[in-house]
Amino acid sequence: MGWDFTLIASELRGAPGGRPLYLRLAERLADSLVPGGDTLPPARTFAAGTGINRATVTAAYRELARRGLVVVRPGRPGRRPDAGRRSEDGLDSPPPSALDLARYVPDRTLLPEGKVLRWLGFGGGEGESVAQYGDAHGYAPLREWVCDRLGTWGIRREVSDVLVTSGVQHALDLVLRALARPGDTVLVEDPTYPGLPPLLAVHQLRTVGVPMHHGGLRPDEVAERVRQTRPRFAILTPTLQNPAGTVLDEPGRDKVLATLHTAGVTVIEELFDPELVVAGTVPRSLAARDPSVIAVSSFSKVLFPGLRVGWMTGPREAIARVAAVKRATDLSGSPFLEATALSLCRRGHLEAQIERLRVAAGERLAVVLDALALAPAGTRWSIPRGGFSLLVELPAAVSSRAVAARAAALGVWVLPGPAMSVSGRDDVLRLAYAAIGGEPLRTGVARVVEALAAPTSTLAMV
Repeated sequence: MGWDFTLIASELRGAPGGRPLYLRLAERLADSLVPGGDTLPPARTFAAGTGINRATVTAAYRELARRGLVVVRPGRPGRRPDAGRRSEDGLDSPPPSALDLARYVPDRTLLPEGKVLRWLGFGGGEGESVAQYGDAHGYAPLREWVCDRLGTWGIRREVSDVLVTSGVQHALDLVLRALARPGDTVLVEDPTYPGLPPLLAVHQLRTVGVPMHHGGLRPDEVAERVRQTRPRFAILTPTLQNPAGTVLDEPGRDKVLATLHTAGVTVIEELFDPELVVAGTVPRSLAARDPSVIAVSSFSKVLFPGLRVGWMTGPREAIARVAAVKRATDLSGSPFLEATALSLCRRGHLEAQIERLRVAAGERLAVVLDALALAPAGTRWSIPRGGFSLLVELPAAVSSRAVAARAAALGVWVLPGPAMSVSGRDDVLRLAYAAIGGEPLRTGVARVVEALAAPTSTLAMV
């Protein structure tokens, strides 16, 4: 395509200020970089052509390198790490006839015997493949399986548009590294799961919370926050939101997505398997409605957390940028764990586990709701459609921190609002029932109700 220095300089002069010039330049260049596209010119040449200070150009190049979009080499232009002929581990692939003295990977005589891998159900050659470094996009057969499953959910993607991660948290981290920059505004549900606020803080992002109520997310409040704050990203969980366990209905999804799409917001959807929903129909996901939505998910909630295998999908250009960051930061995930996940799915363990979780979720929710019926007046709670947590809204002037402290004194742990809120909400708490069931669960919720009924704490609300 070539680099039009005059056009770039003109666009930067006409763009609103408020952020350092090098960040605005990096953003402009990032939008133009494509796999296999033109090499960036040397900083000296770029500075001369645009009239921008060379130090500013160099800082912009370094910012692109930080995001994993280019590799900066002294004395020569930056170049995208996925350009040119490269293998999936990011190294030049030697021809089959060559003696490979470049890559630090073992040959088959140094790999474990087939017994180590045989329980996965793989043959010799296939087993050996998962003992090596893998593809930055992830184990290809697992990506094919994910792609097929996405199709059953109405999400039409190519295998090349699926990238395997080490869980949802890893997927979100990669997306933010690849696409976000410090100071960007991100819209999130408030409260959300407790791992998200610190992740956003690490990336130095400005967070805007949309209140979660016991009845779920309100599309009109989303529209109001978007109008007020003009976010660049939105991270939402419309199915089985954590902690509320609610499912956003069909009209609500249409309204929220239309609001975000019109405002040019990049939408990131955390996908829960719709088969985990215990009651009622599940509306199509946001990703099934709009191909520009980036979807992230994992096997942690449906198989077991220690597996640490997840995945993401979205627009091809976004996935390419994320893959470049992933390749630069961890080379690849674990083909062994990814093959394990695939084997469990192929053998029917996933479906069996989902059914087991559905039954347990329904039984435990009944215990929780029965115990909460004795909660003090003014206490409200969500009615989850699945999963293992609900959101409790406290009576006026009651501090979730005080309730959590009183419950702890009674031997029960619950999560107070500030631990999962981007705005420090102290009027809600998460009551999770994944760790215990049956009579211990009934006893635990009864003690939470007792903590709710205690005199109002003098702790200040925040």
